[in-house]
Amino acid sequence: MHYFLYTFLLITLILAALPILLWKYFSTAKYKGTIRQRFGFDLPTLPNKNNSKTIWLHAVSVGETLGAKGVVEKLKQQFPNHDIVLSTVTKTGQQVAKDKLSGVAATFYLPIDLPWVVNRVVAEIQPRFFVVMETELWPNLFHALEKKNIPVITINGRLSPSSFKNYARFSFFMKKFLNPVKLFAMQSAMDAQRMATIGGDSKKIVNTGNLKFDQAVKTASPEEMELLAQKLPHPKGQVWIAASTHPSEEEIVLAVFARLLKKFPTLKLILVPRHPERGNKIAEMIKKSNWSYTTIAEIDDNKEGKDWLNPILLVDKVGWLTRLYGYAKVAYIGGSLIPHGGQNMLEAAAWSIPPVFGPSTYNFQEASRQIIEADGGVMITDTNTLYSAIADLLQNEEKCKKMGKNAQQVVEENTGALDRTMNAIINTINKESP
Repeated sequence: MHYFLYTFLLITLILAALPILLWKYFSTAKYKGTIRQRFGFDLPTLPNKNNSKTIWLHAVSVGETLGAKGVVEKLKQQFPNHDIVLSTVTKTGQQVAKDKLSGVAATFYLPIDLPWVVNRVVAEIQPRFFVVMETELWPNLFHALEKKNIPVITINGRLSPSSFKNYARFSFFMKKFLNPVKLFAMQSAMDAQRMATIGGDSKKIVNTGNLKFDQAVKTASPEEMELLAQKLPHPKGQVWIAASTHPSEEEIVLAVFARLLKKFPTLKLILVPRHPERGNKIAEMIKKSNWSYTTIAEIDDNKEGKDWLNPILLVDKVGWLTRLYGYAKVAYIGGSLIPHGGQNMLEAAAWSIPPVFGPSTYNFQEASRQIIEADGGVMITDTNTLYSAIADLLQNEEKCKKMGKNAQQVVEENTGALDRTMNAIINTINKESP
């Protein structure tokens, strides 16, 4: 009855949203060419699928895919004769997987969570076990895997306050839907407690820590930095990076940048939208503000290299943010001045750059708390406090360096989640596999 009701509601929602979905599919680049795989067709061909030597890893988008890099490496070490396939929801997640995750045999789009679709995909892939990054809950997919005795494992799990509140309302249903999961490896003690409250079996829940601390310490390699230097030499003057910004935040950043230039005339801005496909819209916004700019696409396509003459560098391609932190002195972390929950401030911290972020940080609640308590970053509330924080750090070099070191120390002290997570996965597989 649980699954019937869920499927009925899901179909109802799909039909209600069908006009919007069709419009997005035909008008938005990130949806085009994905529909067949989302319905379980055109899946990758794998040589090991018939002998249960495939590991299925799911990461919804860019952040989760990057966070899976260490997991892929460890899984390849532990299961060298297995193929690892990665599903994502977004095209940018697919692109990052192909560019950054060398141990992945194939990628595809997560199927729509309808029984006849997920049953087809599970039968086609035949994974030995399924690992999902963070807390992506797909009842019909989990149920299809359970029926085939395929362990479902959640790693780096977290529950935001809003997700926890919503799931808690349906704890009776959630207990049934969560039952196929054999391991909940959660980011923090609070996340572990929340998972138990909504219906997760407490015997399956462990606090392994946040994998993004481990990923953050792996900054860009010397080779990657050398390539960046060839493409774009380090500019004269100071650099402020606004990372992973969302709609409405770019306007705030550009307004603050205009004020900062009056005090720091050689200041450069690196503007990195969370979704690079928004690059054209942001470029128009910059033009209307009468700024000259360069895009990272222009830099990347220029084999001769290009001097940094314009005040703004717009990053309209994925895969450059971790390198560009190496040029910055201070960072604003997006998704935090809007009610989005904040983006990853740990990469900036790992570069010894003090992150500045708004009050909405529930996606990184524990990390942001530790950084603030260690005096490694600044929490701001609006345009004026963002200006004050950036200006203060730009003009006080010793303070900026000290805060950056404090932030870096927080990252270094919290590593180890990857090893704990892998130990939990191995113990679960050893217990569940025949």
